[in-house]
Amino acid sequence: MAKNPKRSIDRLIEAAVQAQKRAYCPYSRYSVGAAVLTDGGRVFAGCNVENASYGLSMCAERAAIYHAVASGHDAIRAVAVVGAAAKPCGACRQVMHEFSDKDTDLYLVDLNPATGRRSVYKTTVYKLLPLAFDPLASGLLPANPRNLLRRKAAKTKRK
Repeated sequence: MAKNPKRSIDRLIEAAVQAQKRAYCPYSRYSVGAAVLTDGGRVFAGCNVENASYGLSMCAERAAIYHAVASGHDAIRAVAVVGAAAKPCGACRQVMHEFSDKDTDLYLVDLNPATGRRSVYKTTVYKLLPLAFDPLASGLLPANPRNLLRRKAAKTKRK
């Protein structure tokens, strides 16, 4: 993380708060913002984007992760999700798992729009999705040094 970890987390949460303001959610009216902090210290944000064909909608968490990956960053150090009682869906939990390791922090920020009051619950991606499908353990991943899960396995063996 950066020289000041608290400042990095504050920056991460603020990016998620700002992204939530840009959510496109005319159907559910449930706006969510998310941001990821990469191993390189960069922050990438995303918001939920709905579609009249509901299956084509995209969650904020996946939008933020895909934004990071599209920019060349595939190792996530922390994730922040902002919304009313924000909790990632199962699909987002699995995608977060793909780009995380056991120490990836997850900040769930319940933001009350009427008062502006925030409550933050800190956990980890791995605690949120126990027994996740692991493509490395299943043998699905090729020997690709760029793949985060391969690096994750090497890191685990060194410990």
